[in-house]
Amino acid sequence: MSEQEVPESIGRIEVAPEVLTTIVHYTTLDVEGVNKMAAVPADVGRLFRRTSGRDGTILDFADGTICFDIYVLMDPHVNVLETSQKVQAAVIEAIDKMVGLSVETVNVHVEDVIYTIDETA
Repeated sequence: MSEQEVPESIGRIEVAPEVLTTIVHYTTLDVEGVNKMAAVPADVGRLFRRTSGRDGTILDFADGTICFDIYVLMDPHVNVLETSQKVQAAVIEAIDKMVGLSVETVNVHVEDVIYTIDETA
C-alpha cells in the first residue's frame, strides 16, 4: 500500500488491564516448572494501583510502557534462572501476539519452591 491508500482510523481500541493480567496469569502457569502463582505481598500490592484479582500479577502502565511483576511458586528440581527467563519470554510473546502491545519489563519474583510430601530438599 502506498501512503495515499492507507485507510483512516475508524475508532480506537482499548484493552482492560484485567485482560492483560489474565493473559499473563495463564501464560505463566503454562511454563514448565511453574507450580502456581504466589500471592502478591501486601506491602507491594498497596504501592501499585493495578494489582489483579488474580494472585501473582501486578501491572504497571505508566508513560506508555507496560511492566509486569509476576510472583510464582516453582517446582523442585528446575533451574530457577532458566524457568524465570522462559516466563519472561513467554509473557512478552503472548502479550505481543494477542494484543499487539510491547512489554518493556517482566520481573519474575520466585517466592518459594513447592515440594510434595514424598520429596525432600
